[in-house]
Amino acid sequence: MFTCKQVSDSLNKAHFHSLPKWKQCMIKLHVKFCTFCGKYNTQVIENHEMCQHFRQNESKVNDTRFSEETLNESNKSALKAKIQEIIESK
Repeated sequence: MFTCKQVSDSLNKAHFHSLPKWKQCMIKLHVKFCTFCGKYNTQVIENHEMCQHFRQNESKVNDTRFSEETLNESNKSALKAKIQEIIESK
């Protein structure tokens, strides 16, 4: 079994999916049973998996649903005024 430090270092220094399968398995076991680093490293692993999935499917995504969407002039003016108001209040 790995220590919390070894698990965190492995997850931070390498892409989780590029690690050998045995190491991935050991890391997942540690994360599953560790009460100290489990929650944090579970999120790190999920982020790695999400990024991996996105990289694999990035070329398939061609989302043009919002490419033609624009704000009308009154909404632009209102948004600019609100941003300016927030900036000046700080």
